[in-house]
Amino acid sequence: MYKEKFGICKKGRMAYLYTIRNKMGLSAKISDFGGVMVNLFVKDKKGKLRDIVMGYDTLAEYEVNPTYFGATIGRCANRIKGGTFTMDGIEHKLECNNGVNHLHGGFEGFDKKLWNAEQIAENILKLTLFSPDGDQKYPGNLLVCVIYTITNDNALEITYRGFCDKTTLFNMTNHAYFNLAGQDTDTILDHELRIDANVITAVDENMSITGELMPVEGTPLDFRKTKKIGRNINADHPQIRYVNGFDHNYEINETDGLAAAEAYCEESGICMSMYTDQPGVQLYTGNYLDSSLMIKGNKNATQYRAFCLETQFFPDAINHPNFIRPTIEAGEYIEYSTRYMFCVK
Repeated sequence: MYKEKFGICKKGRMAYLYTIRNKMGLSAKISDFGGVMVNLFVKDKKGKLRDIVMGYDTLAEYEVNPTYFGATIGRCANRIKGGTFTMDGIEHKLECNNGVNHLHGGFEGFDKKLWNAEQIAENILKLTLFSPDGDQKYPGNLLVCVIYTITNDNALEITYRGFCDKTTLFNMTNHAYFNLAGQDTDTILDHELRIDANVITAVDENMSITGELMPVEGTPLDFRKTKKIGRNINADHPQIRYVNGFDHNYEINETDGLAAAEAYCEESGICMSMYTDQPGVQLYTGNYLDSSLMIKGNKNATQYRAFCLETQFFPDAINHPNFIRPTIEAGEYIEYSTRYMFCVK
């Protein structure tokens, strides 16, 4: 087993890093603090390992982590407009930690918790967390399990499980920032990307969800055919202007077992294919990264340095009857998963 000290948390407990790997060289380092994926090493076309996720060098930086680098997100990923929702006839008011929106579970979401970790095999890490009734003002005593697995077919699989004694929101994801040329490379604009989706959940100028499922056809948000991320990232379109690039949730089409999204970097030769049983994926292109932020290796972050493909239910779905309900019912067990598969071309 591969366990090393990561640092002492502000609350005085030790946090650790766990390494999981397969025999082909794919490996990940994951911390029990925030369930953060600190490193993900993938072989390029020359057989050299590259760390393809952005992050920090120290635990103290992850305890702040305003960008959510590599974090396990919960109870509810993405934005809830006004931080308000009604469940079982009761109105719940969450804290707004992102302008007029509640974002990624609140000020002390799952990304700020110290999880219980168990490395059950060389390639599997199991993290569990108890989130009590009222945690970040969410209802219900929720037991959560996240399992990271490096598979023999060269994929990183993330499985989320939950059980609660009350109906509550349950919409988890991982917030990895990918750069398939390696995290030391300063742009992903030349990466090629395909997303099998016909519509996005439109946003307004506050990045709040409007409830409209907007067709991508004829817009710069169309990734149904592979194109470079940078091709339309500065297009004169309201959806692009509102978020300074791409920060949109795509409704994934029925894929019949094919990848829901695929990204490729010609320089490294690394190709990443994404599979999921979730209804949506949030494409974010690091629009708000800037040089004031230091990342691993004492590097300065830069805008468009990495991209995220965060699988999830739609943003603010609890407040839109036309969206799939992102809940776990009282006494219900729920499970969903995402796979990021790697190869070289």
